[in-house]
Amino acid sequence: MIKSIRTFVLIILFGICAISTSAETPEINVIYPRGGAHIGAVDSTFIFGSVTPGSDLVINDKSVDVFKSGGFMAFLPLQPGPFDFNIRAINENDTSFYIRTVVVPKPRESFDYDKLSITDWKDSSSNLVLSDGDLLQIEFQGTPCCRAWCSIPGYDDSIPMVEMPPRVQPYWGESVFGVGEVPESLKISGYYSGFVAIGSRSIPDSTRICYHLQAPTLHDLFDIPTERINFVDALSLLQLEEKNILDSSGYFISINPSDYPRMVQFTDSVQIMRVGPRKGYLTIFQPEDVKALAVGRAGEWLKLKLSRTQYGWVNVNSIKFLDIGYPPPMSYLHSLRTYSNDNNVTITFPLTEKHPYQVIEEDKYTIKISIYGANSDTDWLRYDFDDDYIDYAYWSQPEPNLYCLTVKTNRPIWGYDCFYEGNVLKLKINKSPQYYGQLNGMVVVVDPGHSPDPGAIGPTGLKESEINLEIAKVVKRDLEKHGATVIMTREDMSALPLYDRPAIAKKVNADLFVSVHNNALPDGVNPLENNGTSTYYYHLHSIDLAKAIHDEMLKATGLNDHGLYYGNLAVNRPTQYPAVLLECAFLILPEQESLLKNKEFQNRIGRAVRKGIMRFMDEYK
Repeated sequence: MIKSIRTFVLIILFGICAISTSAETPEINVIYPRGGAHIGAVDSTFIFGSVTPGSDLVINDKSVDVFKSGGFMAFLPLQPGPFDFNIRAINENDTSFYIRTVVVPKPRESFDYDKLSITDWKDSSSNLVLSDGDLLQIEFQGTPCCRAWCSIPGYDDSIPMVEMPPRVQPYWGESVFGVGEVPESLKISGYYSGFVAIGSRSIPDSTRICYHLQAPTLHDLFDIPTERINFVDALSLLQLEEKNILDSSGYFISINPSDYPRMVQFTDSVQIMRVGPRKGYLTIFQPEDVKALAVGRAGEWLKLKLSRTQYGWVNVNSIKFLDIGYPPPMSYLHSLRTYSNDNNVTITFPLTEKHPYQVIEEDKYTIKISIYGANSDTDWLRYDFDDDYIDYAYWSQPEPNLYCLTVKTNRPIWGYDCFYEGNVLKLKINKSPQYYGQLNGMVVVVDPGHSPDPGAIGPTGLKESEINLEIAKVVKRDLEKHGATVIMTREDMSALPLYDRPAIAKKVNADLFVSVHNNALPDGVNPLENNGTSTYYYHLHSIDLAKAIHDEMLKATGLNDHGLYYGNLAVNRPTQYPAVLLECAFLILPEQESLLKNKEFQNRIGRAVRKGIMRFMDEYK
């Protein structure tokens, strides 16, 4: 009896200890943002992490939902400067407090009306080299509703400038991944702009631009609409003690210098030419030793004259200057020829030197190559008549030094490659793999995104690099069951550089490429409202694959449609095969992080990818 009582007492005590243990002080773990981080948002951003499951959570006096795993996500307003997220977790036993401090940049603002001010946001990294025919655009921010002009010492004494409509600060995250709304706080008045058409005159030395700003007269103010300025601000402008100010640009300009134009040679084996400094891509994968004529410069970017009216920009670190006096290369194309086999059709262009080129898929059956610096003397184009893949081709010369060949195919373009062998440029148009209802014989490269970098991290600490690998293995297993040969870019958590991934696909002659990821958002975009499944492609020949997989993913996951995107992503840029990148779910949301851990959910993703590929192949056939 005594022994039984002792046992009962021990059981009671053990139960009390267990209850006490489960009701200990709640833990708080903030995954994002990191402490001391500079937040790239203006008025609001998200914070997520985990607390002890079953706890109540309050951040900055706002109640926040806690998922059953303990994960949480909140989207909260910010204030410029050092900013504290005051976090409080409460359970029936105790309360925990935690402060996560971040730095919120102060957004640009319009200047006040009680002082004349000028600011030039460009510095010496924006130095310009200009030549005859260029259009120099000049701008600065100043006190709104004033008169402005500028001068270039030794070139032009009075260049008129006008005040532009209020300008919106960059808010790219919201415009791409959100609903696109721009807060009023991001709109700035007082941007003045003007331009100069550069002529043949030169200035002997580089110089700065001089900015002039003058307070308005009463007559000037009468011409300004009342919605732009109120009475108090107008009175402040009239009472300014200083009526004129002068400032200079933070950068230098050179006009028609003696060392330009000048030939350059590409040193990067995968050179990209852009439409402007740090702007969109004009053409990709330009090979080493291509030559072009540099006619101007903006900071670290060189302006290349490709033909009479066509220009491109390259980074100065990816070229070398040739000796002054080295002439631009000139090639004349006499004859073209196609060569066919079971896998592709190749068109050859015999040139005298390596010229820049651009390849564009104009539609699913049309591909066009433009060769800069080449001209037509074309009397012959020989087809490989045993192959019906090419319907016809024709050349054109839109302007001097711009030779174009347009190729029409009888079946949709699967992919292509363009490269030099010596000075012979070759355009290889790939044919689709044979398909008879299964995936037998197809080589599919599956890429688990990230590693060594973790990628996104979920509220409970799940790393994207890890869950990407788990899902990629499921995709591989399902594809192999239906006959595909699957090559994984990585089989474990080994480090794999980004640009090695498409290199693996090229090495194994991949038919398709699928990169598996899970999503996060940039600061300032609300993930509680903007989330779900999304799919990305780059080349036109990949869009149908992206559409097919995206549709199957939406049906399989039941998540929101977060969009089909054209996205300039490194793993999608190779041209030889259709390639897509999948963002299966939003890892940073507690509910979707939990789903991603679920084996059945992973299996649904694997089946969706396989069904999307088979649907794409059926539609292609």
